[in-house]
Amino acid sequence: MTGSFDVVVVGGGPGGYVAAIRAAQLGAKTAIVEKDRLGGTCLVRGCIPTKALLQSSELYTLAKGGAAFGLVADNIAFDFGAAQKRKTAVVDQLVKGVEGLLKAGGVTTLRGTAKLAGNGAVDVAGERVQAKDIVIATGSAVSRIPLKGAEHTIDSDAILELKEIPQRLAVIGGGVVGMEFAAMFAALGSKVTVLEMLPQVLPMVEADLVNLYAKHLSGIGGEIHTSSKVAEVAKAGRALQVRFSTGGEGGAVDADQVLLAVGRSPYTEGLGAEAAGVKLERGRVVVDDHLRTSAAGVWAIGDVIGGIMLAHVASYEGICAIENIAGHARVPDYHAAPNCVYTDPEIAHVGLGEKEAKERGVEVRVGRFPFAASGRALTLGQSEGFAKVVADASSGAVLGVHIIGPRATDLIAEATLAVQNGLTLDQLDLTIHAHPTLPESIMEAALAAQGRAIHIPNRRIQAAAANPASNPSPTSTTAALHNREQQMVTPVKPPTTPVPESITAKKLELKKENRDFLFGIHRMMQLIRRFEERAQEQYTKAKIGGYCHLNIGEEAAVVGGILPLKPNDYIFTSYREHGHAIARGIDPRAVMAELFGKETGTSHGRGGSMHMFGAKLRFMGGYGIVGGHLPLATGGAWAVKFRKQKDVVSCLFGDGATNIGAFHESLNYSKVFDLPVLWYCVNNRYGMGTPVEAASAVKDIYKKACAYDMESIQVDGMNVREVLLRTSEVVEKIRADSQPRFIEALCYRFKGHSVVDPDKYRSNEDKEKWRKADPIVAFEHELEKGGLADEEYFKTVRQEIDSEVQDIIKFADESPDPKVEDLYKYVYCGEWEESPALRGNPL
Repeated sequence: MTGSFDVVVVGGGPGGYVAAIRAAQLGAKTAIVEKDRLGGTCLVRGCIPTKALLQSSELYTLAKGGAAFGLVADNIAFDFGAAQKRKTAVVDQLVKGVEGLLKAGGVTTLRGTAKLAGNGAVDVAGERVQAKDIVIATGSAVSRIPLKGAEHTIDSDAILELKEIPQRLAVIGGGVVGMEFAAMFAALGSKVTVLEMLPQVLPMVEADLVNLYAKHLSGIGGEIHTSSKVAEVAKAGRALQVRFSTGGEGGAVDADQVLLAVGRSPYTEGLGAEAAGVKLERGRVVVDDHLRTSAAGVWAIGDVIGGIMLAHVASYEGICAIENIAGHARVPDYHAAPNCVYTDPEIAHVGLGEKEAKERGVEVRVGRFPFAASGRALTLGQSEGFAKVVADASSGAVLGVHIIGPRATDLIAEATLAVQNGLTLDQLDLTIHAHPTLPESIMEAALAAQGRAIHIPNRRIQAAAANPASNPSPTSTTAALHNREQQMVTPVKPPTTPVPESITAKKLELKKENRDFLFGIHRMMQLIRRFEERAQEQYTKAKIGGYCHLNIGEEAAVVGGILPLKPNDYIFTSYREHGHAIARGIDPRAVMAELFGKETGTSHGRGGSMHMFGAKLRFMGGYGIVGGHLPLATGGAWAVKFRKQKDVVSCLFGDGATNIGAFHESLNYSKVFDLPVLWYCVNNRYGMGTPVEAASAVKDIYKKACAYDMESIQVDGMNVREVLLRTSEVVEKIRADSQPRFIEALCYRFKGHSVVDPDKYRSNEDKEKWRKADPIVAFEHELEKGGLADEEYFKTVRQEIDSEVQDIIKFADESPDPKVEDLYKYVYCGEWEESPALRGNPL
């Protein structure tokens, strides 16, 4: 068994095996450790076996009501043993499927209990394996509570192995597990009583959905006692008795079986986590935003980190963790994680509910559509329940969807897509839904939220009809739409970072008097990082077209190279310029809108990723041709000199541009004519897929400027304070003597050349080495060491920026597209309005 791997995943559940397969897909030599059956709790004794039995109970219920459908049968009975046999067969088939997937993917399966031994070592069944990275995916175990008589109860594992249906079942705990078993056994004829300590069962579900389900359960003979505290479970002859109190009054319920379903707890028993340097907190493994633990090279996902304990979330985290190991910088986004409850009728929800939205101060619009008005639900004979859409009152963005009714757990997929992508009510209702289908109910709920439902009465519209003055005329509607469009193209305000009059070594000291400036630097770097990460996500969703080059990893070189410039200085830069624009002060909303090709973008949607522009801030554009902007910067510097101004022209470019003729011509010209230009090379060590040393005879690029008798320096582009200080010194020298100078900022891009670059030309070892030098993390360590900030502050900043970037994406997504008739607009300077002949017919 001894050997070495790139990745070892500990735990073969839905988080672990998905992570292992993804790691193998990315070329990593991968092993997975499992002491039990592959598939974990979900597949072996959780999600899958319970749903198999629930399907059997649902068919039994339908069969009993078959007469109305013309199905005539006598003596309909339920064979619990056969249902159990089918459940086992389904589980066995899926376990074999997981085994086959791992084998086909080239993943090595190690059998036994894993123990972390530190420094990348894992002991499995007495033998040691070595890994560059370890992913902890050990899941969770059934929670136990100090309850008198707990030995008489069964848990969610044991109830799946019952040989017969209990006549009376008491369920302690009204969470998802407890309510699903309550639903199943109530449908099979058990007298079910649920005892819940909180005021509501299923506390994470909207109250109106829970109330409807409670009514349904009561209708089939079940009982729910909320705000009830269980005192003990006692033997009562051959049966059991659960004694409890509600509001100070005692009560008791007799049962043949008592299910204790009070949740699950992260499982780390025998893992040796803390001894290996992995921090635990209340039993859970502590991770950062990227799922890293406190131990180098160790990651954790799924239930063991104590977040959203759902199988699909664990799978999602598994992919995120592996892609982070591969250097892709994935930060899990949980705002659209769906939650499903397999009761009958089913319950599913995603995003914010009415109450939660209002608690956050968000004004909402709510639309409901009952399944009783759904043609498909009526044909199924399952018309109980409704779909509810919660949307932002001002923008119409869908914030949450909540469903109780037939196939709610399938319907939630469309809702999840809507919430995840920030779709609006308009976009939902304008999507053609097949008829007759259950998803039409979501469309109708979206219409109802706007007072425009088709298949139920609209109270809002009826009220308006009674008062004609309240009905908007076509003219006023058009005006409102025009005003909305005008509002969206209103010039945006740039963010402010407090920059001192001059950036000196004293201003960069880690002292309290410099805290605002240093915090501003940190926040700007974090904003650029998160902006670029989300831009990559939007590219994969086809929101962004063309090429897209990211500044991830280069934040120190970007911020440090731009903040020292004065407002009147000029900037010419390359195609990798999103961060440059933001650091210069261009509103990031306008930058994202340009990426989306929208009218509110920096170039009115005409330029896209590689052509940002901001004349008022003298940001003279990004340019798509490698090195094509260097002669333009030379011309700009000549103009500054001709006008006898004290401005500086900063020209930013990559290492690849230093091997073309225009580079040498521009440097030579600027030196011959003493032009006030800063040549700023962001050397991320690769020109597309070619390393610097393979493309340039001179490895240290700053030395190329020496050929033109030009002062040149090399700085650590991963150290933002060093870059700021040295750049500031050079800029002020240029301002004083109008002589060109050269800076090479050594850094490393964490992503491929562009978003579509698979990045196979760099080794994982190389990427991981540079990941450890992350400029943001390094700066945070400095701030923490200087006593200016702590992890709680950094976490707050990340959360605030996450929210800001969400708003940025929302702004871009909702901004109007450029008009076709304006195709040639902005091509000619000052002639568009005066010369209609120039416009012609754009089509």
